[in-house]
Amino acid sequence: MIANNARILVIGAGVNGSVCAASLCRAGVQVTVLARGRRYEELRNEGILIENSLTHERSTTKVPVIKALEPDDIYDYILVIIRQDQMAGLVPILAKNRSSNIVFMANNLLGAEAYAAIETERIMLGFVFAGGNSEGSVVHAISGVGGVIGALFGVTPFGEIDDAITERLKRLVAIFRQAGLNAKVSTHVADYLATHAGFVTLMTGLAIKYGADMPSLARAKADLELLVDALREMLKVFLPALGYQVTPAKFRIIPVVPRFLMVAALGAFIGSDLMKLGMADWSMSQARDEWFYLGKEFERLVEKNGLAVPAIRKLLAYYRK
Repeated sequence: MIANNARILVIGAGVNGSVCAASLCRAGVQVTVLARGRRYEELRNEGILIENSLTHERSTTKVPVIKALEPDDIYDYILVIIRQDQMAGLVPILAKNRSSNIVFMANNLLGAEAYAAIETERIMLGFVFAGGNSEGSVVHAISGVGGVIGALFGVTPFGEIDDAITERLKRLVAIFRQAGLNAKVSTHVADYLATHAGFVTLMTGLAIKYGADMPSLARAKADLELLVDALREMLKVFLPALGYQVTPAKFRIIPVVPRFLMVAALGAFIGSDLMKLGMADWSMSQARDEWFYLGKEFERLVEKNGLAVPAIRKLLAYYRK
């Protein structure tokens, strides 16, 4: 089996780190989790406890857990599954470690630039496999949903900085698939991450305005129209200005679909149970700091490039309130 001789470290034991580590462990991968504080004690004493948010079925998976990463702790892959606003303290530690393959799985508007202290050839990029929240030591999750809008974005991509298809990339994706995680090889992973981060950062701006009351937002026609306008600016102005392609390609229809149809589609999506789980229960409670970080980063890039994006600017203003 592909996974039999793989040695993997998962850094981060939140929703996505827990789902990823538990799935890999059950597939026979030699997986270790790095966690700290109370989460370290929970994993050591109880294991990874996951409840399916739809079926309410629970599982327990015991995995080795460590508190720190030393320079000579070598793994085949280090999966970094923490929020982007938490990276600053971790990147110097990873830079000192001698493992060859470090896979960053987080929302990212900057590509490899976000991890500049680490040699580029060691960096791989990917995304997450689940949505949900944590309550005490129990992770409530829906697996197979890559991010808040995973249902729209589809299979979770992993790729190299230079978009090459390498043996280490193919092996990583094969390991994920063996573990039942819906991954694919991508030659545009940085484009995907930027598109996803931009899309959800703009949507979260309105979620902040409505206090995460997604049903109320779903009925707010004027604000949905503003969101459509901001998404069009992101796809036609912001992403090209930063050198990104819109990925996946199906999002390129947003600027050409009649505005009233886009408003109806977004209203239905934002009012769905999936969005309640993803946005209200997770993004606005447990990932709030990340979205404020991304909102400020988005605004910095808009200002740096002098972009004429009035709708985007209106939504980003909610991050300053």
